[in-house]
Amino acid sequence: MIERYRDLIIIYEKDIAYVISCDSLGAIGSKKNDVLKVDEEIVGRATIKVALSEALCIGAKPIIISDTLSVEMNPTGKKILKAIKKELEENGLTDIVFTGSTEENFPTSMTGIGITVISRAKVSDLKIKNVEKGMYLSLLGYPLVGNEVLNSKDVLQLKDYVEISSSKEIIEAIPVGSKGIKYELSILEKLSDLKVNESVPLHIDKMKSGGPSTCCIIVHKERTPSITKLINKPFTYIGKLI
Repeated sequence: MIERYRDLIIIYEKDIAYVISCDSLGAIGSKKNDVLKVDEEIVGRATIKVALSEALCIGAKPIIISDTLSVEMNPTGKKILKAIKKELEENGLTDIVFTGSTEENFPTSMTGIGITVISRAKVSDLKIKNVEKGMYLSLLGYPLVGNEVLNSKDVLQLKDYVEISSSKEIIEAIPVGSKGIKYELSILEKLSDLKVNESVPLHIDKMKSGGPSTCCIIVHKERTPSITKLINKPFTYIGKLI
């Protein structure tokens, strides 16, 4: 069976689930026409984090990564790939098979990347469709985008998503995408057939883009879960399922 769940595709094979996630990046890098100027290490680390965070949040571990780089291999592509692999190694994500492509026919003046990740989990370990009435909703980190991401210490990192993935007390976790917190909560309501009694503080813009997975909504049973001791990022109560 094949299922679409949020931004993921899940393929069920008996007691194993294969999870397909993806992300893209454009106009961010060090090339002439890039809008946001950053080095290739940031480009590689940020892009792989977004694609991986989706899969990690539902309890799946990556086994295959496809990198489609709309840049030349040398030097830009090599620098991006080095950053991606370094990010994986630093977070204990090993034994991953890579495939990919670069643009070698024409010179490029703007950075572009597509990342697809295939992850695997036992069906019984998937963190989906388990939320219940009375559970709490909280936000780890803040929604940030553009230069804010470069200048803030409140951005969730890949290591934080690894912690979220392995946490038994987190029932479901939702990286906030470009449509913002409000949208993600509306999808949670739709998938769970429950309502969210919102309590998002005024200093958090619930319509703002979450950029490269800078924050994550978590569903938990205890009002203050112990994961707050493992992840040194802002923790904000934002509501309850009713």
